Amino acid sequence: MPTNFPIRVMLVDDNPRFRAALRALLERDAGILVVGEADRGDMVVELAERHEPHVVLMDLSMPGIDGLEATLALKSQFPGIEVVMLSMTDDADGIGSVLAGGASAFLNKATPAAEIVRTLKQRAPARRTPTTWL
Repeated sequence: MPTNFPIRVMLVDDNPRFRAALRALLERDAGILVVGEADRGDMVVELAERHEPHVVLMDLSMPGIDGLEATLALKSQFPGIEVVMLSMTDDADGIGSVLAGGASAFLNKATPAAEIVRTLKQRAPARRTPTTWL
Protein backbone atom coordinates (compact mmCIF):
# COMPACT_ATOMS: atom_id res chain seq x y z
CA MET A 1 0.00 0.00 0.00
CA PRO A 2 1.79 3.19 -1.20
CA THR A 3 2.10 6.15 1.14
CA ASN A 4 3.79 9.53 1.18
CA PHE A 5 6.96 8.24 2.84
CA PRO A 6 10.11 8.97 0.84
CA ILE A 7 12.21 6.24 -0.74
CA ARG A 8 14.99 5.43 1.71
CA VAL A 9 18.28 5.17 -0.19
CA MET A 10 21.69 4.04 1.00
CA LEU A 11 24.82 4.95 -1.00
CA VAL A 12 27.78 2.57 -1.26
CA ASP A 13 30.84 3.78 -3.16
CA ASP A 14 34.51 3.98 -2.23
CA ASN A 15 34.90 7.43 -3.82
CA PRO A 16 33.87 10.11 -1.28
CA ARG A 17 33.49 12.79 -3.96
CA PHE A 18 31.18 10.63 -6.03
CA ARG A 19 29.10 9.76 -2.94
CA ALA A 20 28.82 13.45 -2.05
CA ALA A 21 27.72 14.28 -5.60
CA LEU A 22 25.13 11.47 -5.53
CA ARG A 23 23.83 12.63 -2.15
CA ALA A 24 23.48 16.21 -3.39
CA LEU A 25 21.70 15.00 -6.53
CA LEU A 26 19.27 12.75 -4.68
CA GLU A 27 18.50 15.19 -1.89
CA ARG A 28 17.04 17.61 -4.44
CA ASP A 29 14.10 15.23 -4.82
CA ALA A 30 11.56 15.36 -1.98
CA GLY A 31 10.60 11.75 -2.70
CA ILE A 32 14.08 10.44 -1.82
CA LEU A 33 15.80 10.36 1.55
CA VAL A 34 19.48 9.34 1.75
CA VAL A 35 19.65 7.39 5.01
CA GLY A 36 23.22 6.15 5.03
CA GLU A 37 26.54 5.84 3.25
CA ALA A 38 29.31 3.28 3.12
CA ASP A 39 32.69 3.30 1.45
CA ARG A 40 33.22 -0.47 1.59
CA GLY A 41 31.18 -3.46 0.57
CA ASP A 42 31.73 -5.23 3.87
CA MET A 43 29.71 -2.51 5.63
CA VAL A 44 26.52 -2.98 3.59
CA VAL A 45 24.65 -5.57 5.67
CA GLU A 46 25.37 -3.84 8.99
CA LEU A 47 24.34 -0.43 7.68
CA ALA A 48 21.23 -1.82 5.99
CA GLU A 49 20.18 -3.29 9.32
CA ARG A 50 20.72 0.09 11.01
CA HIS A 51 19.29 2.42 8.32
CA GLU A 52 16.56 0.23 6.75
CA PRO A 53 16.88 1.44 3.13
CA HIS A 54 14.39 0.56 0.44
CA VAL A 55 17.10 0.80 -2.24
CA VAL A 56 20.89 0.59 -2.15
CA LEU A 57 22.76 2.46 -4.87
CA MET A 58 26.02 0.48 -5.02
CA ASP A 59 29.32 0.76 -6.85
CA LEU A 60 30.39 -2.44 -8.57
CA SER A 61 34.16 -1.95 -8.23
CA MET A 62 35.35 -1.43 -4.68
CA PRO A 63 38.45 -2.74 -2.92
CA GLY A 64 37.93 -5.80 -0.75
CA ILE A 65 34.33 -6.92 -1.07
CA ASP A 66 33.04 -5.60 -4.39
CA GLY A 67 29.49 -4.59 -5.22
CA LEU A 68 28.48 -8.03 -6.49
CA GLU A 69 29.68 -9.80 -3.36
CA ALA A 70 28.08 -7.13 -1.17
CA THR A 71 24.80 -7.51 -3.08
CA LEU A 72 24.79 -11.27 -2.53
CA ALA A 73 25.35 -10.78 1.20
CA LEU A 74 22.71 -8.05 1.42
CA LYS A 75 20.06 -9.99 -0.50
CA SER A 76 20.63 -13.11 1.62
CA GLN A 77 19.82 -11.10 4.76
CA PHE A 78 17.31 -8.60 3.35
CA PRO A 79 15.70 -9.92 0.15
CA GLY A 80 13.23 -7.01 0.06
CA ILE A 81 15.91 -4.36 -0.36
CA GLU A 82 16.49 -3.44 -3.99
CA VAL A 83 20.01 -2.85 -5.33
CA VAL A 84 20.82 -0.53 -8.21
CA MET A 85 24.40 -1.19 -9.30
CA LEU A 86 26.66 1.54 -10.64
CA SER A 87 29.79 1.07 -12.74
CA MET A 88 32.12 2.95 -15.04
CA THR A 89 31.84 0.17 -17.61
CA ASP A 90 29.02 -1.22 -19.70
CA ASP A 91 30.45 -4.73 -20.02
CA ALA A 92 27.58 -7.03 -21.03
CA ASP A 93 28.98 -10.02 -19.10
CA GLY A 94 29.41 -7.89 -16.00
CA ILE A 95 25.87 -6.56 -16.26
CA GLY A 96 24.52 -10.10 -16.58
CA SER A 97 26.48 -11.23 -13.52
CA VAL A 98 25.24 -8.27 -11.49
CA LEU A 99 21.60 -8.87 -12.41
CA ALA A 100 21.94 -12.62 -11.79
CA GLY A 101 23.50 -11.78 -8.41
CA GLY A 102 20.42 -9.94 -7.20
CA ALA A 103 20.69 -6.36 -8.42
CA SER A 104 17.46 -5.08 -9.95
CA ALA A 105 19.13 -2.53 -12.24
CA PHE A 106 22.51 -1.55 -13.62
CA LEU A 107 23.52 2.03 -14.44
CA ASN A 108 26.68 3.54 -15.82
CA LYS A 109 28.12 6.22 -13.52
CA ALA A 110 27.76 8.67 -16.42
CA THR A 111 23.97 8.18 -16.47
CA PRO A 112 22.11 11.52 -16.37
CA ALA A 113 20.82 12.56 -12.95
CA ALA A 114 17.15 12.41 -13.96
CA GLU A 115 17.55 8.80 -15.08
CA ILE A 116 19.21 7.78 -11.80
CA VAL A 117 16.31 9.30 -9.85
CA ARG A 118 13.75 7.67 -12.17
CA THR A 119 15.43 4.27 -11.79
CA LEU A 120 15.43 4.52 -8.00
CA LYS A 121 11.75 5.38 -7.99
CA GLN A 122 10.92 2.52 -10.36
CA ARG A 123 12.87 -0.02 -8.32
CA ALA A 124 11.70 1.06 -4.88
CA PRO A 125 9.09 -1.13 -3.24
CA ALA A 126 5.82 0.49 -2.26
CA ARG A 127 6.75 3.34 0.05
CA ARG A 128 6.17 2.06 3.52
CA THR A 129 7.40 2.96 6.95
CA PRO A 130 10.67 1.14 7.71
CA THR A 131 9.11 -1.07 10.37
CA THR A 132 6.42 -2.37 8.02
CA TRP A 133 8.70 -3.67 5.27
CA LEU A 134 11.10 -5.82 7.29
